[in-house]
Amino acid sequence: MTPQRRNDRGSSKTPADIWHEFLQAELKQNSKLGKAFEKAGFAGFEHKTLTLYFEDEAVAKTAKGQIEPLKKKLPSEFRSCERVDCKVGKVPTVASANISRPNGHQKQRVTKIGNPLQALNFAEFGDDGKGNELSQPVLAAAVQAEKSCGTIYTKLCQRTELLAGGTDHTIRVSFNWRLRVGGTRGFRELLLPVFHPVFGVPYIPSSSLKGAARAWARQHGESTNEISQILGVLDGKVAQAAKVEFLDAFPMKECLSVDVATPQWHWQNGNVKYKPEPHLLLSMEQPQFLIGLRPTKLENARYIPIVKEWLENALQSGIGSRVSSGYGRALGRASTFAYSKSYGFELWTQGMYGSEPPSKQNGWRGEAEFRPTAIRGILRYWFRAVALSFYEPAVCQTLEDTIFGKLSQQGKVVISAACNSSSCNSSSQSNPYRYDGKIYLETAEQKYLDLLCQLLALASHVGGVGRGSRRPLHFLDVDGRKYIRGCHWTIDTEESSLEYDSKSWKQLFLEIKAAFMAVQSPVTARNVSPGSPGKRQQDVLDANAQVWLVKSPNQIAPDKVANWKEEGLKESVRGKALKLFYADQRFKGERRLKDVGCLVGNPRVGGALETPSFVWIKSIFPRIGDPYQVVTIFGVDQADRFTFAQELDMLAKKKPSEAMLVFGTMPT
Repeated sequence: MTPQRRNDRGSSKTPADIWHEFLQAELKQNSKLGKAFEKAGFAGFEHKTLTLYFEDEAVAKTAKGQIEPLKKKLPSEFRSCERVDCKVGKVPTVASANISRPNGHQKQRVTKIGNPLQALNFAEFGDDGKGNELSQPVLAAAVQAEKSCGTIYTKLCQRTELLAGGTDHTIRVSFNWRLRVGGTRGFRELLLPVFHPVFGVPYIPSSSLKGAARAWARQHGESTNEISQILGVLDGKVAQAAKVEFLDAFPMKECLSVDVATPQWHWQNGNVKYKPEPHLLLSMEQPQFLIGLRPTKLENARYIPIVKEWLENALQSGIGSRVSSGYGRALGRASTFAYSKSYGFELWTQGMYGSEPPSKQNGWRGEAEFRPTAIRGILRYWFRAVALSFYEPAVCQTLEDTIFGKLSQQGKVVISAACNSSSCNSSSQSNPYRYDGKIYLETAEQKYLDLLCQLLALASHVGGVGRGSRRPLHFLDVDGRKYIRGCHWTIDTEESSLEYDSKSWKQLFLEIKAAFMAVQSPVTARNVSPGSPGKRQQDVLDANAQVWLVKSPNQIAPDKVANWKEEGLKESVRGKALKLFYADQRFKGERRLKDVGCLVGNPRVGGALETPSFVWIKSIFPRIGDPYQVVTIFGVDQADRFTFAQELDMLAKKKPSEAMLVFGTMPT
């Protein structure tokens, strides 16, 4: 879209000239149309769309009310106009370029711009073939544009050092995963980070930095008088100037990245239903920032070290949005909560993915990364799985929101994770990916910490985390496509890992119940259906659920597998319970045979596309004793799942030392 382009009839007038003449004629007639568009800035006329910019939302709103009269009176050069796009802001200066669209669609003509904010305004939307707009091309264009902002960042950091009076008054900070500051609704209702109003690049506003430093100082016992004296105060008629000024903080290098949040379970009419909803967004990936502090007077320089300490601790605790999910945590840690605990973890996975998961369009290759949000998500899932067996849905939902938080409501807990730098780079690994690091649980009260610890112990013993969480790590060969499936993880807890012992497992479930009772009492027994294929609901550890232990003495742990393509299909890797599950089409998940096109498997047991399996299988490699697998079945009162439970029951009766039921009972 270029205002300078000549019209198709060879006239010397540009579209901008034609628009200006038309507008002046309307103003001379003192028409309502002329007044509505008097302050419009012409941005271009292309693809039957006339694009105009206005100085504020109120002026743009008035103009939008006159769009239809405008289209009827436009000059002949604009008569093909089908749409008038009224935007708010200044008319940018741009140049054309061709950028290929993702997912293999035909190349589209978009605009090469100078900063990410302009990219969001000018990149064109595509569609998914069903009439739904695709936001990823727009966000990808912004990320691509930010790659040319290195010079801007360098100059802005130099400017920060100059304004701060040297490096002694600056802080260099690195974030261990992603950072989101802002979260405002922007172009086409996309959730955008905050962009600098002048430079159009992502940044941390000085007000956010000052607020974080003030909050940390208050929470850690600094006197109110000292905080007000150093950071200033404005409260009604009370006004006190600050001793130290915060400068806007800019990235030191390119860091903008397309991100995604995909809630899978949603409360609806007292039920938790399965409906994955990916929400694409922008965040800064492992950004590095230069933060400047400046004394308001020369003699106030002595306060800089104090403010530095407050701010550095605040950044380690977290800044921006989604902090409770692991975003915005600077390297190094300082908990702002009274109760906290950390656990070492190891994870072998088929891959965690953000905005680019494996798909047929990208050759089943995606951009794998370790995502701390998966840890929080799996703990929230198991919280509901237990809580719905104890409380009425309304009580459970309120309790979940109180503990984990929701939109515009801070929860009682923060769950984050950081992998060690040596294992974090997925691009240097081959599938399966391996990560190790620390999981951090932080809460406001001891009872919430106890509950999180019990949930983590449960989650690490009965299932996995992220993609493939319902299956142990193994290899698949489906219709000629060979790939890693499932995951395996271990947590350094007091119970890690439980031995093949009924007493130890039953004690775990008793301790989980006690932790819930300490948070919300009384607890009662409730039964909740996990739904059916196409109408999937939350799994619940109620009277219709079972947890089995199946001995798998010759099974090999993931770190001992030398060649996944050769060994991953064998029982020595898959385990005895998974072999039993996969060997029978009555239980295995539903899929379509490529050669004949018919469906095989059973979605009521093993699940199907968009229907999670009703059965979880987890491999355990205890420090003492043989390996075994944990099989969790939800909704055993359903006939097909009951049949699978009978297979395990027959195994236990035939060889009592090789299978045992540690939760639930066999229906009569």
